[in-house]
Amino acid sequence: MRLEMILTGLLLASCLYGQNKVPNDTIHWSESKKISWSDFKGEPQLYTGLMGEAFCMNSGYYERPNAFTKTNFKVYAVFDRTKSWINPDAKSDYGLLYFRVMFNLYEKHARELRKELSENNPGKDVNSFFQEKYNVSMTALSDEFNEFRNDTRMGQDKGALLRWEKKVNEDLLGLDSYKE
Repeated sequence: MRLEMILTGLLLASCLYGQNKVPNDTIHWSESKKISWSDFKGEPQLYTGLMGEAFCMNSGYYERPNAFTKTNFKVYAVFDRTKSWINPDAKSDYGLLYFRVMFNLYEKHARELRKELSENNPGKDVNSFFQEKYNVSMTALSDEFNEFRNDTRMGQDKGALLRWEKKVNEDLLGLDSYKE
């Protein structure tokens, strides 16, 4: 229970942090460049008992130069290399797959938010509109992330992990027109 609270807190902090600033040593989600073990540059925290942690976030902002132009929304799934770490003794193909599916889950929610933002009129108060949609998206991401983590037993259940990989990849395909 304590571990779940810590991980949920980290997820929520990453979501809040992601609204305003993207850290320097990050990777934006890319179909052609999947994360690898070399992307985990943080100091391993061996005392936690975890194989590692991936610090992902969805960062978003909007641009509207003046009242007569269309609002341009940007949302990115981001992987922070300096905050992500791995226990060198815990590296495995399924462990890496777990983190890749996790990052794909963030991209899925980024695409869903891009879709939502593009299909609705922000009205006069663009900031409130954006914050509301962003917050709803982050809640949905948090819920699905917790389900993913629990269902796969944090990557230990290989069968569940493969099912999630297939499902998230299908969801990404269905949102293909909303990739950046």
